Amino acid sequence: MQSILVLITFGNPTLLFALLALVIPIIVHLFNLRRVRKVEFSNIALLKKIKEESSSKRRPVEILILISRILAVGLLILAFCRPIYKNRNNSIELKDQVLVYLDNSESLSVKTSDEKEVFDKAYQVAGDIVESYPDGTIFRFIENSYSNSIITEFTKASFTDNLTEVGQVGVGRSFDEVLERKNRQDLRGDVYLISDFQTTDGLGDVGEDSLSQYFLTPISGEDYSNVFVDTAFLKNTFLSGDVTNVLKVKLRRINQSLNVINLKLYFGEQLSGTTQLDFEGRTTVEYDFIIPPSESDLNQIRISVDDTGLAFDNDYYVTVNRLEKVRVLEIYDRNSPSFVSSLFEDNELFSFRRVGVNSLDNQSIESSDFVVINEVEFFSNQLVNSISNFLNNGKTVLFIPSESTDLTIVSNIGLNILNDTGERVGLDVPDYSNPFFEGVFEENSSKLEMPSASVLFRLVNEELSYLSYKNGRSFLSKALSSGNLFFFSTSFKPEQTSFTNHAIFVPVMYKLALGSKVDLSNLYYYTDSETVFFPLESQNDNNIYGLRKNEEYLIPDQRQEEGRLIMEIPKDQISAGHYEIVLDNETVGMIAFNLPKAESNVHPVDYEYLEGLTEARNVSLLNSKGSGNVGAELRIGIQGIPLWKYALLGALLFLFVEIILIRYL
Repeated sequence: MQSILVLITFGNPTLLFALLALVIPIIVHLFNLRRVRKVEFSNIALLKKIKEESSSKRRPVEILILISRILAVGLLILAFCRPIYKNRNNSIELKDQVLVYLDNSESLSVKTSDEKEVFDKAYQVAGDIVESYPDGTIFRFIENSYSNSIITEFTKASFTDNLTEVGQVGVGRSFDEVLERKNRQDLRGDVYLISDFQTTDGLGDVGEDSLSQYFLTPISGEDYSNVFVDTAFLKNTFLSGDVTNVLKVKLRRINQSLNVINLKLYFGEQLSGTTQLDFEGRTTVEYDFIIPPSESDLNQIRISVDDTGLAFDNDYYVTVNRLEKVRVLEIYDRNSPSFVSSLFEDNELFSFRRVGVNSLDNQSIESSDFVVINEVEFFSNQLVNSISNFLNNGKTVLFIPSESTDLTIVSNIGLNILNDTGERVGLDVPDYSNPFFEGVFEENSSKLEMPSASVLFRLVNEELSYLSYKNGRSFLSKALSSGNLFFFSTSFKPEQTSFTNHAIFVPVMYKLALGSKVDLSNLYYYTDSETVFFPLESQNDNNIYGLRKNEEYLIPDQRQEEGRLIMEIPKDQISAGHYEIVLDNETVGMIAFNLPKAESNVHPVDYEYLEGLTEARNVSLLNSKGSGNVGAELRIGIQGIPLWKYALLGALLFLFVEIILIRYL
């Protein structure tokens, strides 16, 4: 066991020689014992007896007085020697280079017990850390927006000045990012991580970096109540004509203190809808906002939550631009009807091409998203191979047969079909529970009047049925094969079906086409999204697009591929809100950014996890109780616990004991 003497050091060790003065009380004590005073009495027999009794009582008191004097003098000397107590629990060895990471994300808006934001406490802690180091220390600084270079060296004074310019930003950083930024510069020394530790990604690796000393500095609050928008999405994936659309909003709350919340929907600056929602003991609640077909400003939708807790995430931004065009290819024969081309041509949702089966090339198929084989009677080996490869790549093909389709050849692309009765049968009402038909009809009526069609073919290798005849046969089905291969059981010629003249024809065909495009334009991105997509009317590699929000303007790294603008977004320069996509100072579209959900999903610091990390010798935990008194902890760790006050109090105590012993005993 380590002795107490090893744990105690002295600020003025040379004064320890003064302990030799402890012999003075001993000499005084011995001198007093030898000093004799003679007093003559006529009869000393009685006095001899009193002297013997007094001496036996006086000797222990004199020894106590001697001990008190020795201790008083000794402790007084030790007080001037400035003793300091240090052990592993409070010992910090300073490095001459220091890296401070200050988490200034919005999640630090949590309130403390005195109604201040946790970020204010984090700001104070950073200042206390700097002040705890001696002059001449080199400081480096990281905050979430990366507003300064990590290689910039700060003095104590310049660091403090730079700290006053730091505010909260809508950017979160994982510890993976922070430590990677540190390691790229091969920085060593003391590393302070000041954060609310809402995420701990990458934090478990700090114990393996033996070249740096890590100080985990958690900052915690008291009130973690928050309600925020968890998700928002369109019930239908397209807006067209009179098709009903709904914006579905899902709210989430962090604790159980707030049950009723007001929710508002804005198009631009115009209030469109408002409602009051009751969580009723749940953590989530959903609501559907109806979007009228004639509504304007769909590219600037704002969802507002009246939350009296954390306010930084009360607004949620959504943009409904035109959808990224689906590239549709129709392969037709000389007798193919024109219903498909009439549906997809000159439509803002689709980029449509119509190619004859005899003039088809592989590139036309490969560059498409959705291929419609419209009553093609004969297939070349080239077409069979191209369609098979297209399906193997996970793409979508719709096969519309003709009366004379060669069943043997189509089996090569994955369709196992047989001739059927050919009788004309009415179609059954759709299964409204099927997600395929969700939002297609304003009312899901079982009395809907349906078209009729001839039962020409039957798909043997059927996986799913979407529309059926009343006799149970499938009218529209998906084949069990690679990719997405859909099949109609009849020709689209008027004598075979009235489906093409029915109101259900348009949404069904649109659903099939739009379902083939999995990367439709997002309603919103997060401020930490690194890649953003936007559909372009026409591709021109010479065009340079910018992002604009009020007075803020930036030109991100970008490229154009397959009719899309792909932008690499610097997340340290993006804030929540609507951004205009600008070309030559003209707005060509809008895009919405929101704070990551991790910022809204605030929770108390997991001190138990952080304490587990301190098992590594190079990891220490400061502010383990969340008090924010990091400066005092550092001073104790750096300087140790000063004992001179206790030594001085001890000296005064034993002087007082000596006085009492002399006066009353």
